[in-house]
Amino acid sequence: MLTSEQKDEVWLVISKGLDRAEAAWGKVGSQMIRASASMEAQVLDEAFQSSNIPGHPEVGEIPEVSEFVALVVDMRNSSKRLKTKFSGSKFEHGMQRVFFETSALLPAVAKTVSFGDGVVTEYLGDGALALFNVEVGKRLDRIRRVHALAESCVGEVREMVNYQISERYKLNDPMSIGAGISVGKAMVTLVGYSDNYQPRAIGECVWEASKLSGEFNKVYLSESAKSAWPVVREGKIRFVGRQVRGVNGFALMRDD
Repeated sequence: MLTSEQKDEVWLVISKGLDRAEAAWGKVGSQMIRASASMEAQVLDEAFQSSNIPGHPEVGEIPEVSEFVALVVDMRNSSKRLKTKFSGSKFEHGMQRVFFETSALLPAVAKTVSFGDGVVTEYLGDGALALFNVEVGKRLDRIRRVHALAESCVGEVREMVNYQISERYKLNDPMSIGAGISVGKAMVTLVGYSDNYQPRAIGECVWEASKLSGEFNKVYLSESAKSAWPVVREGKIRFVGRQVRGVNGFALMRDD
């Protein structure tokens, strides 16, 4: 659970995100409705870039390997929401709605993960990838903390975003999000071409976290993250497993 002070910080970030979205949409909204773009990764040459990947302030052409807890928080059904027809709302187009929702959600997620020393290293359209360093001997502590932050994202943060969207724009169609968590080694390297290189963490933990974010308002752990938990004989917690987009996921359940 977030503290009252942390909730106030997230609330302000959401509000400012919506303010920026309104200003930006007023300038280029009509162009955005008509525009589309794509980008393709190319072969890597010698380069060196500053980075926000935890533990890697600079990334060069020689890959490095580190262990991370990866958290992906992702909006659900955003493609469907793009095509929504509105009745009684202040939105004029589905793209405007999704733009405003992500303008509120993504910075709110970034602020929330920062409470646990996590960093959003990539914004994935309507989602975010956050990475957390894993210190020696503190793997379980880190996973537990990330799980708590993920629960705050799908719970408190989502509710705050939906409330502000509803109040500002009279839209009674709450947004749903999913969260996936995995832990493991990742290669930190550069991707891109020429003067457009970008630091990236590439590994199974990132891929698994992305897949496991595919459920509605739920947090799923990978097998690697779940296995870090010790066996609890008292039965205070248990894991419910299911496949999420082809990956074995585990939802942590607490028994009162």
